[in-house]
Amino acid sequence: MPRGAARVGAFALAVVLLTAGCTDKGHSDKASDLKDKASACVKALRIVDLVPDPKKAEDYEKKGKELRELSKTVRDRDVAKAMRQVAHQYGMARTEAARDFGRVAVWVKGTVTNIKALKKVCA
Repeated sequence: MPRGAARVGAFALAVVLLTAGCTDKGHSDKASDLKDKASACVKALRIVDLVPDPKKAEDYEKKGKELRELSKTVRDRDVAKAMRQVAHQYGMARTEAARDFGRVAVWVKGTVTNIKALKKVCA
């Protein structure tokens, strides 16, 4: 075999060996996880109201249920936890709206904090 052909053969073998890992399942899993997270975040941020209103208690119960269900489908633990926290705040809307104004203000502040946490893990 001529010297040039041996070099080309060795180079081709090196390229094949080096690129073999590019189709590694770990890389595709990471890509899938990122897609899963992005999709879940888009859905969650469409559900939440960025300015909570305790007068919408019935609406928040429905949204809380949607967020809980969505959180069960997300593989990213931080995103799922943030969704559950907002869902929990939404679940408290009716109770807090029935209480005095001070409790409503605390509920709004807690809800805003949890929405900010959701936005942060989704960024």
